[in-house]
Amino acid sequence: MHALEGVTLVDFGQYLAGPFGPMIIGDLGANVIKVEPVTGDGMRMAGKPFFGCQRGKRDIAIDLKAPEGLEIARELVQRADIVHHNMTAGVADRLGIGYADCKRLKPDVIYCNTWAYGLEGPLARFGGLDPLYQAAAGLEYEAGAVHEGNPPLYYRFGMTDAANAMLSVVAVLTALYHQRRTGEGQEVWTSLMDGGAFFSADAMLAGGKPVPRPRLDRAQHGIDACYRLYETQDGWLQIAAVKQPEWVALCGVVGVPEVADDDRFATAASRAEHRTDLERLLEPRFLAKTSAAWSNALDDAGVPNEIPLDPHQGDLMLFDADNVRLGLTAEYEHPLMGLMRQFGNLIDFSETPGRIDGPPPLVGQHTREIMRWLDHDDAHIDTLVEQGVIYEPDAGLSAYRERFGTW
Repeated sequence: MHALEGVTLVDFGQYLAGPFGPMIIGDLGANVIKVEPVTGDGMRMAGKPFFGCQRGKRDIAIDLKAPEGLEIARELVQRADIVHHNMTAGVADRLGIGYADCKRLKPDVIYCNTWAYGLEGPLARFGGLDPLYQAAAGLEYEAGAVHEGNPPLYYRFGMTDAANAMLSVVAVLTALYHQRRTGEGQEVWTSLMDGGAFFSADAMLAGGKPVPRPRLDRAQHGIDACYRLYETQDGWLQIAAVKQPEWVALCGVVGVPEVADDDRFATAASRAEHRTDLERLLEPRFLAKTSAAWSNALDDAGVPNEIPLDPHQGDLMLFDADNVRLGLTAEYEHPLMGLMRQFGNLIDFSETPGRIDGPPPLVGQHTREIMRWLDHDDAHIDTLVEQGVIYEPDAGLSAYRERFGTW
C-alpha cells in the first residue's frame, strides 16, 4: 500500500504552481489525472521546468470549451476526491468547473486553487509569475544585499511557484483528513504570495520596528564569517561552523589554532563584531588548497561544509551514489526523450512508501485509457478525436513531433 492509494486527483493546472503539487501527491501514491488542453500545457515549450512537475500523471487532452469536452471534465470531477488548478479568478467559473460547479457534481469534493495573490482583495483577479512574488516578499532585495548598496537580485526560477505548490499539498491533505472524518468537502487555496511569505518567515516587527535578521554581506557570500562561501584554488566551499567546537576545529584545519583564543574571535558574538577582520584572515588560507582538499579535511575535523558544484545542471546530484541509495533520484523511459533521470521521493514512509509512477506524459498520452475508465466505448472515443474534442498521440509519434516537438 502507498500512502495515498485509492485517492484520485484531477489536475486542471498548467505551468508550475498548479501542476507541481499534484505531482507530489501522485508520488505519495494517488491517481493523478492531468487534464491538458488539446494544444498542450502552456509550459511545455520550456522543456525542463515542465518535466519537473508532471511525472507519474495520466494525461487526457480535452477541449474544455467544447460542450462534449466540458461533459468529460465533469465526469472526471464526479470520480475525484480532489480537484486542483491554478487558473486566474473567474476562468474556472466561465469554463464550468469552478468550485460551485464541482460541488454540485461531487458534494464532498476538495477543491484547491493555487492563486497568484489570493482569493479575495483588489489583486485577486490578477494573474502573475514567480519573480513578481519574489519581489513583493522582499526576497530579491535580500538576495542582492541591497542594504549593502547592491542592486536587487532575481534569485532563481520557480521558487515561489514551488513553495506555493507545496503549501497546496499540505492544504489538500489536511482537507482530505477532514473529509474522511466528517464527509465534508471544502474549497482551499494557497497563492504565490503565500509562497513568497513562506520564504520571508524570518521577517517580523516588534513594537512596530523590524527585528534584526541574518543578512548577506555586500559580496553575497554569506551572513557570518563562519557561515559563508570561501573561494579556494579551484572553486568555492560553503562552511557552516555554528557551534564553538566547530569554530575551534576550523581554526585547526586552516592552520591558525591560536586564533580560536583571540579575544576578537573567542565567542560567536565577538566573531560577528569583528567579522571583516576574521574574513580577511581566513580568505587567503582557503585559497591555498583545492575545494576537495579542504572539504575532506573539514569533514575529518567535524566542520560542516559542502562544495557548491552544479556545472551540468544537476548531473552531480542526480548521480551521487548516496542520493541514489537514499531514493533521491528516479529513472524511467520517456517515449521521446529516452532514459530520463529526475529527483526521486521527497518523503519516506516505513509502512506506506511513495511511488514514482513513470515519466512526464505526452499530451493526451492516456486519453483513450481514461475515456474507457469513464465508460466510453472506442467508437465514441474515435468520433471525439476526429472532432478535436479530445486528442491522443499517433502510434508512431511522427504527427505528435510535428505538432508539439520534443516536449
